[in-house]
Parts: sequence; structure tokens; C-alpha cells
Amino acid sequence: MVTRSAGSQDSDRMVTRPVPADWLGQRRRADHQARENATPLIDSLITRLHELLPASAEQPGAETDGAAAAESTSASAAVHVIDVGAGTGSNQAWLAPRLEVAQHWTLLDHDADLLEVAAEDPSAAGPGKTTRVLGTIEDLPNLTHGAEIQLVTCSALLDLLSPSEAEVLADAIAGPEAGAHVTALLSLTVTGQVDITPGHPSDAVITEAFDAHQRRDGLLGPDAAHTVAQLLRDRGAEVTLSATDWALDSMEAALIQRYLGDRAAVAVEHDPSLAGLAQEWVSSREAQLSAGELRVSVGHLDLLSLPGT
Repeated sequence: MVTRSAGSQDSDRMVTRPVPADWLGQRRRADHQARENATPLIDSLITRLHELLPASAEQPGAETDGAAAAESTSASAAVHVIDVGAGTGSNQAWLAPRLEVAQHWTLLDHDADLLEVAAEDPSAAGPGKTTRVLGTIEDLPNLTHGAEIQLVTCSALLDLLSPSEAEVLADAIAGPEAGAHVTALLSLTVTGQVDITPGHPSDAVITEAFDAHQRRDGLLGPDAAHTVAQLLRDRGAEVTLSATDWALDSMEAALIQRYLGDRAAVAVEHDPSLAGLAQEWVSSREAQLSAGELRVSVGHLDLLSLPGT
């Protein structure tokens, strides 16, 4: 079941365009593999959560009925995880089993269809209760106030935010009105660093147009991770960044083909004069992919924010 936030009917959309559910599904394996590189961030997060939570909130062992234990654990003895722009639930599917604490989740997204997909996916279910809320990032401050232990998280979202939305996010995590015990793990933000091997004469032109489109209408685009990191530091948070790059080869041929096609389409959307060049670029790249010659690295950063001491 998806509930509607109090302000969702009047709020602007969280992002400027819908994100297709099939794209979220297609990238899930690459996302999850990339996030394994951020294990030190997860370890630091778990350590801080254990410091904040009472002993009764430790994750039940394998011999315990986890569902029953989660039901019996009071909200004050569990982490409230708020997944912003939750989509189809990929972030919850990856993160929930790794937190090692009692937890309950709120999945917040502007797209009811994506939240319904998450509700129907058993792999996305966390160990505790999950609430799905239709709303925007403007609703986040209403979720992060109070004394509850909270973790704000997102995946592949920050580059889609405007500067004002980034301020809302930073305030909800570390601003003066935020709760006293709000942590954050903001994952898989693109950096603009894309390496495609072997090189192609049109790579630079496609990249320039793609990055400009990512910054359209003032969106943070590839600058997002460092921009949000600074906003959080300015509010007194302890911030750590870790690379979580995609590293794709012929084993991910379908994803590479989709990524290259979408990259070219976005470049042409920004500059229609590139249509012929982009088509030639895609054709050349697809031939290399079919021959098993193509390797693609897409830069991402994960960001951990902990309350300042």
C-alpha cells in the first residue's frame, strides 16, 4: 500500500522526468556490485548506529525469528531508514541486510508506479516494517525531526536535484531543525567521469553535451556529490566520500548498450545538431561491444554523513 504525504498534491515533482522502472531493474546488478567498494562507509555507519542504539536494537541472530523480533522491537530501539527517491526498492534490497541493526523503512518517491513495483518485489523487503509514501524531497524534513535514530539514504538521486532541493536535503540531515541522531548514506551519485575503452574521436563531444544536459535548468548534475558534501559539512556533519564506480565489460552487454544509447540520446536532446555524429558513435560502439572489445567505467561516489561530535 502506498500512502500520500500531506503536501504531495501541491508539491513540485522531485525530479524533472519519470525514471523508467525497467532501467532501474537493468542497472540493479551493476549498482550493487559497485557499492561493495564502499564497505568502509558501511562499517563506519554500523559502528555509529550501534553507539546510538540501545543493546536491545541489535539485529536478531539467525536462530531468531527476525520478523517476530522486528515486530516486538519498539520504534525507539530501531533505526528509521528513510529512502528518498526509493524507486523500485533496489537500495533497500542491498542495504537492509547489511545494517546489522533493527530497522524499519519509509520509501519516499514522487512516482506511485515505482513504489507499487517495490511493494511487489520480495527481494526489496527489509527485515522490519516498510511504509511507502508518495511525496517529494520537500516532505523529508517532516520525517527527520524528533529523537528517533534515523538514517536518510538514497541511490542515484543527488545529480537530479536542484540547489534548493539539495539545501532541503542537507537541512533535513544536519540542519538546526533536524533530529539529534540523523545519519545519511547517499549512494551512487554520478561524477561525470566516464572512461570507454577503446577511445573514439567523438567521445569528448558526446560527453560535453551529456554533462551540459545533466546541469540543465541549474540541476546539480556531476557536481552533486561534492556540493551536497559541502552543504553537510557547513552544517557540522562529518562527511566521507568513497568511489563506487561501475566497471562494465561484455558480461554486462545489455546494460552497456542501453547506457550508450541513452547517453547519445541525451546528448542529442541537448544539441540536436549532433544527431548524425551520435548515431555513428553508437553504431561504432555497438560493433565493438559485439566483438567483446568494449569496457566502460562510469564514475560514482557514495557519501556518508554522521552527526558531528
